[in-house]
Amino acid sequence: MAPKVERRDALVRAAIDVIAEKGLGGTRVADIAERAGISPGHVLYYFDGKAEIFTRALRTVEGDLRREAREAFEERPSAADRWDWLVQQAAPTGPGDPRVLLWIQAWERAPRDPDVAQLVVDLDRRWIGLLIEVLEYGVATGEFAVADVKEFAIRFSALMDGLMLQVVAGSMAMDREQMLEICARAGTELRRSGTPR
Repeated sequence: MAPKVERRDALVRAAIDVIAEKGLGGTRVADIAERAGISPGHVLYYFDGKAEIFTRALRTVEGDLRREAREAFEERPSAADRWDWLVQQAAPTGPGDPRVLLWIQAWERAPRDPDVAQLVVDLDRRWIGLLIEVLEYGVATGEFAVADVKEFAIRFSALMDGLMLQVVAGSMAMDREQMLEICARAGTELRRSGTPR
């Protein structure tokens, strides 16, 4: 990786942590610079401003998940194992999960920022596409019995989104383990064909 690309990536990763901690509104370019160990002016050499850093941060966390999924799928020939891995990885680690906190910031900004709105649509489409890919693979291998994979993927994604918000908000009624249990129960619908797990 070229030094400039490496520096840009390091800044984005510093921004992910800072934005997760302070929120986008509370984050200054100086905060990102301090976390990365450089001057604010140096940050602006690489980016046009905080808005660009934010969108790159969101793209980065989603890109990481997709890259990790591709690697994990290579080691998991079973569709059920791929599905379970994806659900586990997408579930927030707890109230401070940076990936989900970035998404919350994006959902909040999207109604007033067309660029963020488009990014949310694009990334959500890619996420649904990844779910559909695993579902179609499972149908092809005979592991899953799903009449409409797109409808199931959209419905399951909406379920996960709602549960993730509760986990990240620190709800007393929902934590990561409970979320995963609910998702696992919803996932049993995939295996109604009698395929053993």
